[in-house]
Amino acid sequence: MSDQPLPPGALDALKRPSNAGDRSRIRKLSDFENGALAVFASHDKDPAELTHKFDLLCPRNGCGSVILKAGVGRWVERDSVELDITKQPLHPDLPALPAPPATAQWWLVAPTIMEFENIGFTKPVQQDAAVAPKLKFLICAECDLGPLGWCEEGVDEFWLACSRVGYR
Repeated sequence: MSDQPLPPGALDALKRPSNAGDRSRIRKLSDFENGALAVFASHDKDPAELTHKFDLLCPRNGCGSVILKAGVGRWVERDSVELDITKQPLHPDLPALPAPPATAQWWLVAPTIMEFENIGFTKPVQQDAAVAPKLKFLICAECDLGPLGWCEEGVDEFWLACSRVGYR
């Protein structure tokens, strides 16, 4: 190992998140005139399956960490899930989801967690019913914003709310 000094600005560059230059390009689902129709496309291998044509990002202004590369998640409309179980107000970058049993739009990521670029999890949370499965909420691994989605404990399906991620 060499004892050469670092070039000027090198330490600051190493401390800066890798996506710092891309943060101004975060778009929310509500920014698209046609909503979800504008962000999905037919999958290359199965035209009936819809995937996202943009990278999915942390929606927090000032973060923008890449969560999932384009084309990995599959669009699904299914029952909404109660993600906001705390009594704290929602972060302004996280829109409310419809209350169950209404449906919501999701990006399904499977078969493994390794599909993600950058995601974190909360500890398991027990739903109201004692027999209901425990959920882990998906959060940004860089800034801890969330919940962005959820997964059942022990199941390899991960659900990101289409309205709670950024697009680039």
